[in-house]
Amino acid sequence: MSGDGALTIRPVKDKSAFLKVMLASWGSHSMMIDFTVYDCAELDLLGIAGKDGTFMAYASWTMQGEVALLCALHSVARGQGAAIQLLEGVKAAARGRGAVRLKAMLTNDNMPGMTFYQKCGFRFSRLHIEAIDNFRSVVPSIVKTGYMDIEIHDALELEIAL
Repeated sequence: MSGDGALTIRPVKDKSAFLKVMLASWGSHSMMIDFTVYDCAELDLLGIAGKDGTFMAYASWTMQGEVALLCALHSVARGQGAAIQLLEGVKAAARGRGAVRLKAMLTNDNMPGMTFYQKCGFRFSRLHIEAIDNFRSVVPSIVKTGYMDIEIHDALELEIAL
């Protein structure tokens, strides 16, 4: 797969840089969607790389029946459009595996993520009150505060039809 211009979307075999980003951002590389815990180290990982081959964004995802689950989308080169292009790559890969919907889950503090996904056409589908508080019993290393020092307690689901 390739993106516009000099950006290229491709599977990531060495996940170590992505897992470091996950640990720094979230305190874990385990994610919960639909109350199922996924280890991003074990999921498909797509990346978008620039001309020099350096990854600018990563997307960890999997399938659950006809629904693709976006477990993590992290941009390491913000403001350059890499995450938007990579999201399109995930949607294409998911359609290729028979997905009819793509679902993402965010924490209540993630205002930039909420804006990003809504601009990309996602709609809110569910709110899980205290889901992250409960998830900490499984993964205690999850950070307690996030964007703008907002306490992290709840999870919000967004989805888009493919």
